[in-house]
Amino acid sequence: MQRGKKVKQILYLFFIVSSLAWSTTVTVDNNESEHIADNTCFNKTFVVTEDITVSRIRLDVNITHTWRADLDLALTSPAGMSVDVTSDNGGRADNLYVYFRDDAAESITDDDQDHTTMVERRPEESFDTFYDENASGTWTLQICDDAGGDTGTFHNAALHIDAFPLGEGLQVDFRMDECYWLGGANGVDDDVKDSSGNGLDAQSRNKANNTQANAKICRAGDFVNTYSDPNKSDAVFYPNETTPETNVGKNVPFSVSAWLYRHDNDKWMAAVIKVSDESWADGWGLEHANGAGNTINFFVDGYQNYAQASLATDTWTHIVATYDGSTIRLYKNGTLVATKSQTSYTPGSHAVVIGDDVSGNSIDDRWQGIVDEVKIFGRVLSEAEVKKIYDDESAGKNYDGSDRVCKPCNGSSISANSWDLIGIPVDDRTQTVTVDDVFGDDMNGTYGSDWVVYKRTYSTTDNSSGYQQLAIDDALEFGAGYWLGSKLDNEWYVDGLLNVDYNSTDSACTAAQCVEIDLTPVTHNFEEDGNDGTGPYRYNMSGFIGLTKPVNWADCRFVIDGTAYTPTDANNSGYASKQIWFYNGTGTGASDSYITCDDTMDCKLVPFKGFWVELHGPTKGKSVKLLIPKEE
Repeated sequence: MQRGKKVKQILYLFFIVSSLAWSTTVTVDNNESEHIADNTCFNKTFVVTEDITVSRIRLDVNITHTWRADLDLALTSPAGMSVDVTSDNGGRADNLYVYFRDDAAESITDDDQDHTTMVERRPEESFDTFYDENASGTWTLQICDDAGGDTGTFHNAALHIDAFPLGEGLQVDFRMDECYWLGGANGVDDDVKDSSGNGLDAQSRNKANNTQANAKICRAGDFVNTYSDPNKSDAVFYPNETTPETNVGKNVPFSVSAWLYRHDNDKWMAAVIKVSDESWADGWGLEHANGAGNTINFFVDGYQNYAQASLATDTWTHIVATYDGSTIRLYKNGTLVATKSQTSYTPGSHAVVIGDDVSGNSIDDRWQGIVDEVKIFGRVLSEAEVKKIYDDESAGKNYDGSDRVCKPCNGSSISANSWDLIGIPVDDRTQTVTVDDVFGDDMNGTYGSDWVVYKRTYSTTDNSSGYQQLAIDDALEFGAGYWLGSKLDNEWYVDGLLNVDYNSTDSACTAAQCVEIDLTPVTHNFEEDGNDGTGPYRYNMSGFIGLTKPVNWADCRFVIDGTAYTPTDANNSGYASKQIWFYNGTGTGASDSYITCDDTMDCKLVPFKGFWVELHGPTKGKSVKLLIPKEE
């Protein structure tokens, strides 16, 4: 059982429900006074109309009565569970004026003092009997006098029910709002961010990407597969499967919430799944069964044990599945549509995967469509909570009703007291774009003291290079990389700039459109001119000019005096290294501050990031350009 700190937003009711849409505490009063006669019992009821899950119970009671030991009180829930609040306690003390709560310092069983003002006491039996119940319905407080000679009056009582905050037990929250995923390229293994606060970021695999064009909220994960290669699956998964990662959705109870958009495909397809292997003989999963038509299953402890709902093609549908150890429940668009009794459960040993099963080797297991807003809770959501998530996310909000702000994908961010090697799409070679044009409306602080931009300079007499701080009104060069330093946390954008002019007509372009970036060749060729001590290579600090998606380094070309070379061909011909370098922000110049990759690896140029290109001696006196395809 997981319980956390509650935010007290008390909603007082007298057998009515206010217009507030959601509250973490519901209070129901009963102020109907009644005489307490000898050897009699009567009931006081509290009607709760909120469909909420109990996380804590508190009870106020105000009774005047001589010889308190005559009093017996019991509280019974709508589910029929009963707790002995007090029985035969207090001896000859007068009155029962108590705020009953499980965390009170003193128990009612140890109290023999008169109650002239309200006191806090623990009930004789703990209220935790009611925890995790649905609170909706009639609660009954039975009041009995079990002896003669002393009577009293019931004045009033108040039942306080703390509901789980909707975020209670949230293990992961994948909103899929990142501007792009890298699919494991460049050594990145955490590009799909967990917004739950638990830091359990996941990784996109292969060509899984996110899209804004057909997302439910902001952006969504796109898992369209071609089935052309069974060993290359599109998915979101936990690559390292640490203990916290494999524990997500492992233990009963749990709930899974996701928006699904399925294309017209009738194969086995895993949307969100946690199993041990491809047999799907344990664990659980939201999946489409082979030949099952327009349906979605939620299985527990084997794919044959499932509840099923209809699922139209090319339509966003909200699906929530819960399992409490005995019953599978399946909700569609906020409404319970299917249940199934299921008492056996063997947890899946692997971590959760979205868009495929654990291995990716079976071509029939890949989701054909889009998935958005995946959340996993370590508890069972109530029907009211499911409906709230559906309503809020249907309105473009977060699951808890807070506003969602879609992150713009035309810029980047930098942490305080750090540097970043950046690239800027400065449109074309004919337009002047200054430091102020790009950063002036975004960066906090004063230029030159709180943040600064440096460019790379290249010697015309040898192979040496240096850096020069730019003035705020200095122009930025098309396709160049820059060092951005900041003392403050900042986000910057390229608002108002023109689209990049992909105007290259080079036949070596590997996409529909390309752009050419000028590189600075070496000035001194050691093989011909001798070693002058400035180094045999020239390192160009370049920047990717794409706006929305990474491109493969393997699809780029060096164009040297009009002849195109792949990075590997340029390397073999002696013109350039096939490797490029990225700054990874862990140092200030040490070798471990960079990562490198080449065109034989999963290597990508990333929007708004800079990179290093190494040119060799034979480029002396030649025209050297980098041909970069437009992101698709």
